[in-house]
Amino acid sequence: ITCYFCVPTGVSSTYTVLQTPPSIIKKVGQSVSSQIHCSHNVSIFDRILWYKQDEHRALKFLGYLNGEYPYPEDDVKGKISFDGNARKHSNLTISNVSVTDSAVYFCAASTVLQIPLKSIQKPLLMSLQRD
Repeated sequence: ITCYFCVPTGVSSTYTVLQTPPSIIKKVGQSVSSQIHCSHNVSIFDRILWYKQDEHRALKFLGYLNGEYPYPEDDVKGKISFDGNARKHSNLTISNVSVTDSAVYFCAASTVLQIPLKSIQKPLLMSLQRD
C-alpha cells in the first residue's frame, strides 16, 4: 500500500506534516533552492513524494526521496531536485524557474504498511512574476 501522509485509523491525530512556506514568488530565471520544505513526525515513514498541480489542475508526479536517496522522474531531472532524510524532512529545489513552474506543489509521505490508513496532505502555492 502506498500511503500519502497517512496515519492509522483509530489513532489520535498526533501525527503531523508541515510544508513551508505557504507561497513563494520568484522571477523567471531565478531558482527556488531548498526553499520548499516538507517535514513529518511519522517515524515509520521513509519516503517523501513530490507532486506539482498546474493551472489546469493536472497532478504530476515529480519523484521521491527514499531515505536520503532522491529519485526524480526522468522528465524533471536537472530541473527539479530534492534532498533531506525522508524519515523526517525533504527540501524541493527548482532550477531556472519559468512561467510553467507556477503551480501548487504537494509533498506526501509514504511507507509500506498492511493496516487501514487515512490521508493528510499539505499544499504549497508558488507564483511567478514577470519583469
